[in-house]
Amino acid sequence: MSNRPGFRYDINALRAIAVLAVLLFHFKVPFFDGGYVGVDIFFVISGYLMTGIIMKGLINGSFSVIDFYNRRARRIIPELLLMVFIIVGITFFFYLPIDYYLVAKNATASLLFFSNILYSKADYFDASSDTNVFLHTWSLSVEWQFYLVLPLLMIFFNRFFKGDKKKFLLLFANVSVVAFLFTIWFTERYPTYSFYMLPTRSWEMLMGGIAFLLEGIKIRRSKELAIAGYLLIFASIFLLNDRLSWPGVATLLPVMATFMILLANVNVFLVLHHQTVQFTGKLSYSIYLWHWPIFVIASYLGIQADLLQTVLFFVLSVFFAYLSFTLIEQLTIKKSLNVYLPALLVAIVTSSFTVVDINRIRFKKEALLISKYKEDHKEEAILQFNKQACFISSENAATIDFDKVSCLALEKNRKNILLIGDSHAAHLSQSLREELAWNDIHLLQASVSGCLPLLEPEGESRCEEIIHYMYDDFIQKHAKEIDGVLISANWCSEPTEEVIQHLKETLRCLKKWDIPTLIIGQNETYTIPYTSIAAREFEYGISLSNQYINKKSAIMNNSLRRAFKDDYVDIFALTSFPKLSEDDVPYMMDQNHYTKYGADRVVESILRDGMFKDFISEALHNNEELSQSLEAGISAEQVD
Repeated sequence: MSNRPGFRYDINALRAIAVLAVLLFHFKVPFFDGGYVGVDIFFVISGYLMTGIIMKGLINGSFSVIDFYNRRARRIIPELLLMVFIIVGITFFFYLPIDYYLVAKNATASLLFFSNILYSKADYFDASSDTNVFLHTWSLSVEWQFYLVLPLLMIFFNRFFKGDKKKFLLLFANVSVVAFLFTIWFTERYPTYSFYMLPTRSWEMLMGGIAFLLEGIKIRRSKELAIAGYLLIFASIFLLNDRLSWPGVATLLPVMATFMILLANVNVFLVLHHQTVQFTGKLSYSIYLWHWPIFVIASYLGIQADLLQTVLFFVLSVFFAYLSFTLIEQLTIKKSLNVYLPALLVAIVTSSFTVVDINRIRFKKEALLISKYKEDHKEEAILQFNKQACFISSENAATIDFDKVSCLALEKNRKNILLIGDSHAAHLSQSLREELAWNDIHLLQASVSGCLPLLEPEGESRCEEIIHYMYDDFIQKHAKEIDGVLISANWCSEPTEEVIQHLKETLRCLKKWDIPTLIIGQNETYTIPYTSIAAREFEYGISLSNQYINKKSAIMNNSLRRAFKDDYVDIFALTSFPKLSEDDVPYMMDQNHYTKYGADRVVESILRDGMFKDFISEALHNNEELSQSLEAGISAEQVD
């Protein structure tokens, strides 16, 4: 217990709650699906503290922008620099050059505080982001950008307000409302960009500023207000999930909860004073810096988080946080140049590592080629996914429209089978089209990432629009001309029970329209890109694949297989072909998408599957001759 007069124990407690929530979310601990709100809590606290520092300086006439920047730099940069320096050094020895390039690139962005801009094209909640060892620094970049802008704006308006807190309060309130409304609109249209950028996060920090500007007002039930705030924060952590539009309306929950606690300014609760709470709050920045690199590097080494590993990750996070915090605290940094110059020098060095593959000499030439297969075969992927018209993703959504005319062209003299889904339908499209063409079967394709191909899709607006069109318009109108429907997706992107329920509804609808339908099952997914796994297997001559398979995809496949026995083709972890071809082509290009080689082998397996033969037989109106021709066609192609 400690009792320092005037000290905001509640703020330190909020920091402790925030960092623990983020850790438990990142370590994928069950029931903490909303733990990412810890970042929003940090944003509100930052807004409160920074507004307070600037406002007090403006009122007494002692505020200096340069001094403000320097103090922020001395607070943030030293521990960040130490963490980046150590991680870049450690990963040099076992990261493949293609992966080390990203480490160096992201390290540079982190040190120069533009990592949020760099990451704005990648979904924070997507599995691919789990391999970015500096992903968590996006929030530091947002805060630093806020630090740069806020004092300049407040100095400007102070010319008119003359230190009047009421006028600043009115300004903050109006700007917050406008920024929040803009965020709602922007998130619906550009969700990934909105997640990372200052304009759509500014209102959260401004809410903290409003809490400071309201200090001094009398609150009759301050304890009740604080308790309600804590309850709302815990509700956010336990009840929210990563499928919500964020930042959005739901973001109000943790933001307003933190605002309520800051406004209440209640420090009499004994739990707030407890040494464990205060210690965690004091180390919160350091813990935040270290927890994510520990998790990502462990994943790169094939260590997946179960109970024991999660405890170990937590202990290591606190251990390294304490060491770095203690080391930095012992340094007396009087001149800001002693902060900026080392950060700039390290940023220059890490930037140079993106130009020269400095650690490539440690690996065999063949392993290097395997590891960068995706980067070297981008043109092939365009054809494989049919990206130019029939597959719309976050990458090409702004430049490509779904071509209904060519992608959904029904041919009168051929059988027509529709492939509908996300990228997991698209990566099979070329191989399916080629195989079915042997038997005079035409493949239609409607594939879009951002939601599942279900009757009631939930996800990005561009995806929902196309999927709704397919079920509500196209399929209904052309039910008699469509001979069969194949549904394929990365099913483990949504909760299992919801997927099963909505898939059953979708199948019932398609069968009501008398259209034979088959689900192409969940394929295995990996915790890191398979190309990196295959390259290391080649390099060291050992088998590593199994320890990198994502357990979530295995669980989903088993659940779907049981729920859809007669309508489901199981393609999970096929062993009928080598994962690396004779020409050293990996069967997957990243964590969950097949290469053309892999897609060809998987489609061959699908066409040999009894479920698919039954589907084709029904689609072709039980025409045994055509069904037999299909199987013969496959064999003929294999001979070729």
